[in-house]
Amino acid sequence: MDGLGHLAGKDGTQVVLLDSQGASTVLASGIGTAYGLRFMLGGDLLVALPSAGTIKRITPQGSVTDFATGLNTPNGIFPDLAGNIWVTEFGGSRVVRFASTGGSPTIIASGQPATSANGVVFDFARGALFFTNYSNGGIKRVPIAQDGTPGSAVQVTTINGNPDGLALDACGHLYVVDQGNDRLFRVRLDAAGAAVGNPVILATFANNVANAQFGRGAGFSPTSLYLAGNPGTVYALDVGVTGAAIP
Repeated sequence: MDGLGHLAGKDGTQVVLLDSQGASTVLASGIGTAYGLRFMLGGDLLVALPSAGTIKRITPQGSVTDFATGLNTPNGIFPDLAGNIWVTEFGGSRVVRFASTGGSPTIIASGQPATSANGVVFDFARGALFFTNYSNGGIKRVPIAQDGTPGSAVQVTTINGNPDGLALDACGHLYVVDQGNDRLFRVRLDAAGAAVGNPVILATFANNVANAQFGRGAGFSPTSLYLAGNPGTVYALDVGVTGAAIP
């Protein structure tokens, strides 16, 4: 969601912007297999290309440049309100942070705790980064100090499935997309970011879903999650609460 009434998505080799009625406008062409797509502060779009090991940056005018290269299967992307870019490397078992200008990343988690790292979201209120482990069903939390120093990754909870995309609502609860089983879970969290009870299934979908984002901009409901996956079907699910602030 760009906040201006568009949802960014991939259609073949094109990156397109969809309005709330499903009408599309081509933003850029010649883009390879892509996973994470997220808008930065300022309106540029970041696109993770796992096979190429790069993240592309696309301006609103459609100009495409490299934001980062040399990554191992970049997957999830989350630009935060301070300009940091948080990225998961699925094949590299790493979670890293970039400055808004790119450059060398800071390692946030690596090795076994970051096995098949996938979805990612930063929680400003708690000063914590959450990410998913696709292969073992885990959802992890890493405390981030005010100076940006990461703590150790701790397990928040697990789902019986393959957690992919993550979203955070305005109340501080997580929404986890089970890409392997076409489901959406909600994980309620306490003030410290620990799970309260077990994850709850909110919906099951007829087609694959991999990511979910709260609606922003004209025509999109701010209390609905919009979910999509590889077949290209976009679902809307009203969850009764707005999303946490994002760029």
